[in-house]
Amino acid sequence: MNNYLRYKPLRNLLRQYNLQDSIEDIWWYFQAVDHHSSNEKVWTGKGFIKLNAELHKWEIAILAREIALNATPRGTLRLRPWPNMARVLNMLRTVTNDMVGPAMTPDQAYNSLNPTGHLQFPWQRTRQLNALMRYFKVFSEPDVERLLIRQTGVSTKEWFLVGFATVGLLQHRCTISAHQDYRSVAIELERSKTVFDKLSQPLEELQSKVNDAARYDDTWMYTWNPLEAKPLVGLDLTHPERLHCPIPHYVMSRVSQGLFYEIAQAEGFNDPFGASFQAYFGEVLSKTFPSPQFTIYEEREYKVGRARKDGVDWILTDDQANLFVECKAKRMTVGAKSAVDPAIIGQQVDYLAKAVIQLYKNIADALAGHTHWPRNERPIFPLVVTFEDWYLLGTSTDLLAEGVRTKMAEANLDLTWLDTMPYTVASCEDFEDVSPTIAEVGIHAFFSLKHSGDQQHWMIKFFANEHFNEAYQRTVHRDLFKDEWDRILPDSVLPSGLKSPESNSP
Repeated sequence: MNNYLRYKPLRNLLRQYNLQDSIEDIWWYFQAVDHHSSNEKVWTGKGFIKLNAELHKWEIAILAREIALNATPRGTLRLRPWPNMARVLNMLRTVTNDMVGPAMTPDQAYNSLNPTGHLQFPWQRTRQLNALMRYFKVFSEPDVERLLIRQTGVSTKEWFLVGFATVGLLQHRCTISAHQDYRSVAIELERSKTVFDKLSQPLEELQSKVNDAARYDDTWMYTWNPLEAKPLVGLDLTHPERLHCPIPHYVMSRVSQGLFYEIAQAEGFNDPFGASFQAYFGEVLSKTFPSPQFTIYEEREYKVGRARKDGVDWILTDDQANLFVECKAKRMTVGAKSAVDPAIIGQQVDYLAKAVIQLYKNIADALAGHTHWPRNERPIFPLVVTFEDWYLLGTSTDLLAEGVRTKMAEANLDLTWLDTMPYTVASCEDFEDVSPTIAEVGIHAFFSLKHSGDQQHWMIKFFANEHFNEAYQRTVHRDLFKDEWDRILPDSVLPSGLKSPESNSP
């Protein structure tokens, strides 16, 4: 059976829905489930159910994409009341299952862990302030910000201010004007219009991009959503400044982590961006691991013979162990995030394997006495920290392990190090959440247990929550660099959903 035929029932159903009404309903549903405290309930005909237990944010985002593509101005239905939404949701889930085929094989199920993780896990993040500060600090580093201003004409702070103010307005309504005046937060109209140009697109452009990205196979639900790049949509050609936003979350994401795409192709991008992330990670270490209990060594170049080397990015030591850290700013490509094909996933994971090998080579030089690190006999734990989440699950985990072992042999590195110095790959966000636990229990206690049994491939936040729950739960909710928010973005500009509990206190 042609897979597009499996998709057609959803397409035909959505053509009965009114475009504008349904986009506004998408906004309502997203707002209703986006807040942890939401207690919104809907009537099923038999009883009330709690909405955020029945409807997932990633499903709402997929529906926004499909509504934009298929709903029409002439449609008579809308997604509210709940029975209308339930009908569409059930059809979406049916199409998702049908795209895989009559029966999912074990290999298909295993390979699908990669795109499933990238689809679902980002929506489960609840601590936005730390992530936003990370992006602000990395993109506002002078050399990086110069690239941003050169490419867009807008500074990092201006991007963030417009983003925060826009999300604040969009918490109360689905629409906004591209002519919105932000001079109250010191943003000239010319600058804010530039940001809105980057954030918005007419419906026809969005539909074209959705069609171009669509894959009618087992990756259908995972394919890239063009609303991520331009979350504001113009439905009225006669008033292009009038914009709808079905998923407000995408606005904040676009003006923070999405700034990467504004400068990624700029000449001279790699060095300053990588250096800025590395410097930021050093700030996280300094904030979390106090002296004299911990000692932090930053990168310092050295020579082995005539060869000049940069050295490991950061070394953290306590009285029991050493943590050697390599920072990597590269992102997994959009195509690899939605892939179930091991060949596509493997091309990206190979980058991480090379980073692990680079770290082991740096450790070899340190053990040989070539670096400024004062050698000790304590255990060493290598850690590769990525700027963005890679969500290594299933196939990607296996490919990384195979790639590291192969490259270790090719580089004539001691394969026993994989057992005596087992490596970890973690996102910066997960490390930020887990690092206070590591500081409390110690490097050795944390990482030696992490690499015992089948826990070696667990994400470190899940491991910390499982094995050091008391310490983890007590510290995971900290607001990193909270004191800097008042200087950068006043509380009055922060949308209420992004404020810390302290900020909401009377």
